[in-house]
Amino acid sequence: MNGALYKIKESRIFQFVVISIIILNAITIGVNTYDLSDLTKKLINYLDYSITIFFVIEIIIRFIGEPNKKDFFKSGWNIFDSTIVLISLIPIPNNSSFLLLRLLRVFRVLRIISVIPELKKIIEALLNSVKRVFYVSLLLFIILYIYATIGSILFSEDIPERWSDLGVSMITLFQVLTLSSWEQVMLPLQDIYWWAWIYFFSFIIICGITMLNLLIAVLVDVVINQKKL
Repeated sequence: MNGALYKIKESRIFQFVVISIIILNAITIGVNTYDLSDLTKKLINYLDYSITIFFVIEIIIRFIGEPNKKDFFKSGWNIFDSTIVLISLIPIPNNSSFLLLRLLRVFRVLRIISVIPELKKIIEALLNSVKRVFYVSLLLFIILYIYATIGSILFSEDIPERWSDLGVSMITLFQVLTLSSWEQVMLPLQDIYWWAWIYFFSFIIICGITMLNLLIAVLVDVVINQKKL
């Protein structure tokens, strides 16, 4: 029996069915956010129960089909899938008191990551890059901190709503960093100080272009190395 279940869990057809059910689950979750008739809501609820039962059967098949049962719990992805399924089994009345548990059910859609190998590799690569990304992010924060301090010292008296203190200045520069209407931040100061463009251009070049590209380069390098393994 174990051998038969092992073949089932390793078969492409089984994996395709699981992916299809997860996609169907995502669709039902999205549809349920609309204003629906009572009959449609009941049908969606029955479908949700059926999907939950399928997920339970799937986990059981994967567990029994595992040649060494201890190896099943050594995989973080198996623990992740099992946790999501167990949360789905908790009965949740349709009221705001159980809003958190209802929101947790939405995370069943994330299970599609664990059944698609390419997505798993990307997530694993991102987790492996945490240390390198942290140092790049720390350097980015230091530069942002310096520029925010300078901006607060130079511009707080002219436009206090954007530069009154360090915290407000950092929020302002974060908007500039996203390049979202950043010229609206610069132009009022440009009317007062002709050299204001130097402050903003240097910040965008260092943080908005160089540092963010460095961050992307780190992530890409980790993903490429992960694929070589």
